[in-house]
Amino acid sequence: MKKFIEKNNYFFSLLKFKFFNRQFRKTKPNNTYINFDKIKIQEIYNLKKKNKILFLQTQVGRGGAKWIMDILNTIENVKAYGERNPDQESYFRYCNSHNIYDFNENFLNLIKSEIISDWDNGGVSYVSSPYFSHGIEYLFKELQPKKLIILVPSANRLMNSLFNKGWYKEKIIINLDRYLKKKKLGNHFYGRMINLDIDKENFNLLSQAGRIGLFMSQCLKTIYNQLKKIDKSKILIFRLDEADQNYNYCKNFIKKLDLNLDLNESEFLKYKKRTASYHENKKIFLSVKEKNEIKKFINQYNFIENKILSEFDSKHL
Repeated sequence: MKKFIEKNNYFFSLLKFKFFNRQFRKTKPNNTYINFDKIKIQEIYNLKKKNKILFLQTQVGRGGAKWIMDILNTIENVKAYGERNPDQESYFRYCNSHNIYDFNENFLNLIKSEIISDWDNGGVSYVSSPYFSHGIEYLFKELQPKKLIILVPSANRLMNSLFNKGWYKEKIIINLDRYLKKKKLGNHFYGRMINLDIDKENFNLLSQAGRIGLFMSQCLKTIYNQLKKIDKSKILIFRLDEADQNYNYCKNFIKKLDLNLDLNESEFLKYKKRTASYHENKKIFLSVKEKNEIKKFINQYNFIENKILSEFDSKHL
């Protein structure tokens, strides 16, 4: 009976997730400038940005992005969406993880076309993607957002979610430390098969949890190393473990964006049901061997996490 209930919880959670995800994406403004050439996009971008606002957001992953953007979209004139072009975004991260920058300019034009489409529909564009993790310094420099937001979930929360999503469940057949020219392999490939400074053989020796732990620690380290080169006053940290169903935390965070949350607490608390899913957050059980294996990666993640939380604006209470 317990297994039957759990199986049904998983099934209905997945259906709910897909429904709200589809409904959420339907509200995104169409990219009306996607076929414009880069000169025209740049001209329109420079003209509009004088009186408009831009926020950029990134994370290692599973940091509550959909939830906070769902809340932000209740504010008048705000257009907040993530992973608008997952194939291109993941390829951008893949290339930057290998220090290959040939795609950067074309990708920048794509992001700008999304931003100015947002600006046609409101005064504030909020652009988010975990795939900005490798290259966020470049995007910040070129786009000059009002604020850069970094979502930082705890290691346990992140591990749990990525494990449930099936990250690195199977052994890989390519070398992570070697760049492959684009072959239209999709966002699941490019988003996960980034350069982690490890060869295929040693990566495959790790358990699924070990592979995830390595990804988490390396990715957060990459974000932190870029943040050190950006003006601290432009950076805000969103800590999901503190923000989760915490009305005052989220209201104060949004206030630091110079925006006002009009939802009352009762309305605010309902939004988690739209984006939080049982199938992504169910508890995982690791063996003693797996726990010992991931310990060094979790310690590395926690070390960088604490540096980020202490060095940048992360207190919104």
